[in-house]
Amino acid sequence: MLRFLPLLLVLTATARAQPTDPAHVDLIRETRAYKDSLLRHGDDSPLLPDDRLAFGGLAYYPIDLRYRIVGQMHLYARQRQIEVPDTGGTTITMERFGRLYFTWAEKEYWLEVYRSFESGQLEAFFRDGSNASTTYSGGRYVAIDPLQDGLYLIDFNMAYNPYCDYNPAYICPMPPAQNTLPFSVEAGELTYGTDLAD
Repeated sequence: MLRFLPLLLVLTATARAQPTDPAHVDLIRETRAYKDSLLRHGDDSPLLPDDRLAFGGLAYYPIDLRYRIVGQMHLYARQRQIEVPDTGGTTITMERFGRLYFTWAEKEYWLEVYRSFESGQLEAFFRDGSNASTTYSGGRYVAIDPLQDGLYLIDFNMAYNPYCDYNPAYICPMPPAQNTLPFSVEAGELTYGTDLAD
């Protein structure tokens, strides 16, 4: 089995732009094209050899700027190491960082956020109402990036699938039960193999 190693630099490139930056739609598209190139040609691509030959690019929901959300982080008093269950029946050590509170459709929700020991990147592993219909059944991941004044950016347009969706040989962290959103996040990456593309 192979451990999941996300393309963090690729997937967080657009999150560096400010929420009001008019160029961020182009950045999202450029980031997606770059990820496709890495999956097709990269030495560390998780795609199976036969899949790489036929790979025509990942599919996404259309970019929807409503899903580019600024929230507030409630930091845990103790940002301790925890063991996050994975798809291999074992665990992956991460740092429990805080809860990101955000508003969607005039209601407040929160996601537990982890920090990677390897990269320092903040991420939320989540499930929502789209899983097993249009998105990967095991849930998706999304990067969280700090802005100014204690605010954080979560852009669900950049939600992506774990490598497990591309190749069953990979072991990937699973979203915690509390990170199940009670609505469909119709943004970001669709299930691998979906024909419709943005």
